[in-house]
Amino acid sequence: MKAVLTLLATPRQRIIALIACANLFAYTLIAVSLEDSYLQYSDRAAISSRNTNRLVSQSIADDIQRIDLALKVAGDEIVRQRRDRVKGQDELTDFLTRLQARLPMTNALRVADGQGAVIAGSGGVPAGINNSDRDYFIKLRDDPQTELAISQPLLARIDKNWVLVFARRLVPTDGVFSGIVFASVPIEWFVQKFINLEVGPHGAVVLRGDAARDFDLLARYPAAGFVGQTKVSETFRATITANPAHGTYQAYAGADNILRTFSYQAVSGFPLITLVGLAPQDYLGSWWVEAAKLAALALLFTLLTGLSGLWLLRAWSALQRQTDELARSNADLEQFAYIASHDLQTPLRNIVSFTQLLSRRYGNRLDGDADEFIGYIVDGAKRMSQMITDLFEYARISTVQQEIQSVDLGGVVKGVLAYLAPYIKEAKAEITVGDLPKVLAGDVQMTSLFQNLIENAIHYRNLEGHLKIDISAAPDAKGFWRLSVRDNGIGIAPEYHSKVFIIFQRLYPLEYPNGTGIGLAICRRIVERLGGRIWIKSESSKGSTFLFTLPAAPLNEPLPEMTPAQARS
Repeated sequence: MKAVLTLLATPRQRIIALIACANLFAYTLIAVSLEDSYLQYSDRAAISSRNTNRLVSQSIADDIQRIDLALKVAGDEIVRQRRDRVKGQDELTDFLTRLQARLPMTNALRVADGQGAVIAGSGGVPAGINNSDRDYFIKLRDDPQTELAISQPLLARIDKNWVLVFARRLVPTDGVFSGIVFASVPIEWFVQKFINLEVGPHGAVVLRGDAARDFDLLARYPAAGFVGQTKVSETFRATITANPAHGTYQAYAGADNILRTFSYQAVSGFPLITLVGLAPQDYLGSWWVEAAKLAALALLFTLLTGLSGLWLLRAWSALQRQTDELARSNADLEQFAYIASHDLQTPLRNIVSFTQLLSRRYGNRLDGDADEFIGYIVDGAKRMSQMITDLFEYARISTVQQEIQSVDLGGVVKGVLAYLAPYIKEAKAEITVGDLPKVLAGDVQMTSLFQNLIENAIHYRNLEGHLKIDISAAPDAKGFWRLSVRDNGIGIAPEYHSKVFIIFQRLYPLEYPNGTGIGLAICRRIVERLGGRIWIKSESSKGSTFLFTLPAAPLNEPLPEMTPAQARS
C-alpha cells in the first residue's frame, strides 16, 4: 500500500490513475456483458440446432417407415400371386405402379429374382437389368436375419441418378432364396427436405450413416464433399462415441472447413444419423452489432474521461498556480503585518513619547487648548498602535497554521478570566461559567476568541447597572457544540447584527471611544475557519447573546441529546 501511495505521490498521477481505473472498470463491465451475451446466443443456437434436428430426424424416420411398410405389402402381394400362380408380370407391375404412386419420395418400386435379375417394377423395367452385385442384394441373400437393408449411395443403372435403395427379402420358396423387393429414393429428395429448413446462409444439414457405416455421407445441404465420403471431424467422432443417440458439439466441418455448432440425432430404428449445424457468423450477427455498439460506447467513454482528465489536470494546474500565488500573498501579508506591528510601532511610540515630553517641559507655557490638543495626539497614537496590533492578530489567523487538537474550553476561559481580572474587578462584573466541553481547535485561537467576547461585554456594559456575563455550552448538530456568551449590557439593534462582525465597524465610537472595531471580526474568522458559525441574539438596551458553534473533540461517550429548550435557543 505504501508503495502504491509512493507511486501516486502527485495529484497529476492520482488523476491519471483514477481515469485508468475508471476505464478498466468500464471495459471489465463491457467484457463481462459481452461474454454473458455471447454465451446466451451460443446456448440459443445449440437449442435451435437440437430442435431442428429432432424434426429432420423424425421426418426421415417417418419416410423410411412408409417405404418399409410398402415393401412389406409388396412382398405379401408377390407371395399371393405366386401362390395363385398368376401368369405374367402385368398384374404385379400394375400393383407396384399403384403402390409406388403413394410414395412420393421414391422413383421406383421393383422386384428382383434370386439371381438378381429385375423382373418387375412400377412403370415397367428395361430388360437385362441385374442387381446381384449390389451391396443390399448380397446382404439380404447372405444374411437371412436382415430385415430392411439400406444401400450405400448408388448411381442408378436406369436413370443414372444418385439414390439410396431400401430393400426387403421375399419369403423364400421351398427354403431357397427367391429374391428381393426394393425401392430407390433419390438423394435429391433428402436435399429438398433440407433446403426448406432455416439454418442461415452458412448453416448445414447432413444425413450420414452411423458408425457401422463409417459415417458415410448420404445427403448434404449445401452441397460439399461427395456422396459416400467418410471424412468427419475428430470432435464429432469423439462426441458420438461417448453419446451415440444424440449430442451437441462445435467443430470445423470436414466437408467445407466451416466452424459450426452441430447437433446430431440417430434416426430411430435405422442406421442413419442427421446433423444440423449453425454457423457462428450467422447466429452471432446480432451479437456483433451489440459488441460494436458497446465498443463505440467504450471508446466514447475513454474519450470523455480522457478529456475530463485533461480538464482536471488543467484545473489542477490552475489551482496549483492560485495556491502558490495565495501562499506568496499570505507570506507578503504576514511580512506586511510584521512590518505594521514592528516598524510602524516605533514612530508611533516616538510620537507618544515626544508629545508627552513636550507636555511636561512646556506645560506651564502652553494654554488649555494646547494641553487638549496634546491629549488628542497621545490618545490617537495609542489607538493607532492598538489598531495595528489587532490588525496583525487578524491577519495571522489566516496566515499562521495552528495545530488542531483537543482543547478544554473550561481551562481556556479560566486563563482568560485570570488575565482580565483587573478589568473585571474595575467593571464589578459578575461572570458565571457553566460546564464547558472539549473542542477541536487551537489554544491560542480559543484564548483570543473568548478574550475578545468577554472584553466586548465589559466594554459595552450599561454603566448604570450591574454587569452580568454568563458563559455556557449545549450540544448542537452532530459533532458540534453550541456555546454562548450572554451579557446584560447595552444590546445591539437587530439591523446591526451582521455589521458588528465587519472589520473596523464600530456602532458607538463617540460614547465608547476605546476599541478598534476588529475584535468581533477576529471572532468570526476564528469560528468560521474551524467550520462553525457565529451569530447574535440581541435587542437595543436588552443585552446581547453571542452564539457560536465549534467541532467537538472525540469522546469515548456520545454527546448528550439536546433538550427542546436548547433546540429553540
